[in-house]
Amino acid sequence: MYKNLALEPSIVLHTRPFKETSLLVDLFTRNHGRISVIAKGAQRPKSKIGIIKTPSCLFFISCIGRGELKTLTHCEIKEYFFPIAEAFNSVVYLNELLIKLLEKEDPHPEIFDHYLIVCGSLKSNKKEKLEKNLRSFELTLLKEIGYGLNLNFEGNSDIEIKEDTSYKFVPSVGFLPQTKSESNKNNFSGRDILNLSTGNFSSPDTLLASKQIMRQAIDFHLGNKTLKIREYLSQG
Repeated sequence: MYKNLALEPSIVLHTRPFKETSLLVDLFTRNHGRISVIAKGAQRPKSKIGIIKTPSCLFFISCIGRGELKTLTHCEIKEYFFPIAEAFNSVVYLNELLIKLLEKEDPHPEIFDHYLIVCGSLKSNKKEKLEKNLRSFELTLLKEIGYGLNLNFEGNSDIEIKEDTSYKFVPSVGFLPQTKSESNKNNFSGRDILNLSTGNFSSPDTLLASKQIMRQAIDFHLGNKTLKIREYLSQG
């Protein structure tokens, strides 16, 4: 377990009130993974660490302490992402995924870097670019935590996926050839699966199929954990 951090690149995942003037802050740091800190006095109007409440920013933070819960001693904003209103829900989605799928103090620099790539596209009105980066992030996240998808071979097999074949996706196994008797409702073309494997999202069909595949894969690994952002959007 680390002791102190100095100017560690960090993203705020969630904050909640603690006592009268402080905050409990869940952070995703580049080199130490997901951690929690107390921001003492952060809710006071003139608090120097009150900026930790600013949404959608890259922070450099410092903290001290011997236990799992550290005390925030310094924070500064390195970059504002300023997501457009339509993209803000994507930030909430990413943060929920990290809280629910990452263990505490398990560093994943590659996930952190991909998070920043997604945030870099939040300022744009180009929804397609954001969608591509979200799919890339999801792939990286699952791979880094040991649940990477095999997008080149059929499930439990060394048979290569073929462009002109239809497949069903079974999250616990992988992609299986669809039989003639099975419904076409939940099938994916080999072409779209292979495009996802190479990050080729030039086709709208591939982009849609990729979103469906990744949602099924993520839901499987979430288990009984539900994403509040989905519940919120379903009510809108």
